[in-house]
Amino acid sequence: MASDDPQVTEPEKDDDLPDPDRVPIRDRKVITQPYDVSVKSVVDQIREKTIYLRPLSDRPSFQRKYVWTDVLASRLIESILLNVPIPPVYLSQNDEFELDVIDGQQRIYSLFRFINNEFVIKGLEVLEELNGKRFFELPARHQRQIETHTLRCVLVTNESHPEIKFEVFERLNTNTAPLNAQELRNCVYRGRLNEILKDCVENASWRKIVGTKTPNKRMREEEVALRYYAFQREGLGSYRTPLKRWLNDAARKGRELTDEDVDTLRKSWDDSLSKSLRWFPHGEVFRRPGSRAINKALFDLMMNYARSVPTLAQADEIRADFRVRFNELLADAEFDDLISRAVDHTTRTKRRFALWEEKFSDLI
Repeated sequence: MASDDPQVTEPEKDDDLPDPDRVPIRDRKVITQPYDVSVKSVVDQIREKTIYLRPLSDRPSFQRKYVWTDVLASRLIESILLNVPIPPVYLSQNDEFELDVIDGQQRIYSLFRFINNEFVIKGLEVLEELNGKRFFELPARHQRQIETHTLRCVLVTNESHPEIKFEVFERLNTNTAPLNAQELRNCVYRGRLNEILKDCVENASWRKIVGTKTPNKRMREEEVALRYYAFQREGLGSYRTPLKRWLNDAARKGRELTDEDVDTLRKSWDDSLSKSLRWFPHGEVFRRPGSRAINKALFDLMMNYARSVPTLAQADEIRADFRVRFNELLADAEFDDLISRAVDHTTRTKRRFALWEEKFSDLI
């Protein structure tokens, strides 16, 4: 399995792009506002928390770590002083009129760091006389030139349709190391559901199941939790491919959760995990025999079945019989195929649930 975290199931494939054609024509729009702003103004907005930028804030969680070296950051400063054109910065506006950087994070944070005197210029070949200097040590004219330098920004406003906005973000990431579907989802569909998914994957039992102290940084685990939420709220009958679109719809609806909904989801997640752990230990649950990786098909089936078991005591009572039937199901050639390939296909997913229902329907 190609993954930087072998204990976590792979996310859904990203080749099923959002379909603008299913969005009503009148809503099929993304509203952008190009504008120019000074470096100083951007730095001030970051300090005032109008613009959110990692690692200065926990959000936006889809942003990557800051990876530029001081040499790369120094070359950006040199480009400004030499009036070399800099690519535009893309910002996303939420319903609170706050801004997240969706493209240009490394450049913006490099400027912020330099103006805050957090590193010295190094590695310059044209303006080599500036090597070894911090911002406050530069000649006043260079300081003014940097602070007054105009950055071209493109604002994706909060009036844009979320589905179209999602596609725009994907295209912005085409020529870079792309954000995966859940990272983009986390940006586009802001709301309480994102916070709940984060809580779910920080659950102590879940952490033991995955086998790592902290959640996967690419939000693979939040996507697993979103699958559970989508099946719980929307039901198997709503399931369809492309999976990305189905999860997008669930994430969009998740922005409207009530306090009662939030409590229900958290309790349901905790209870279903606890019941599943009555049947298998942390290192085996949701996995095929001998595998370290969580199988997302088995996760869907077992977590949804656990939700139907009324109490932990009843989960204990059926443990032995459950394990026998589970192993019988794994030995079934058709079921084995259904959890081994094309696991997100609509017909195969519903057939998989049907076989599970046949095997376990009379157990409780």
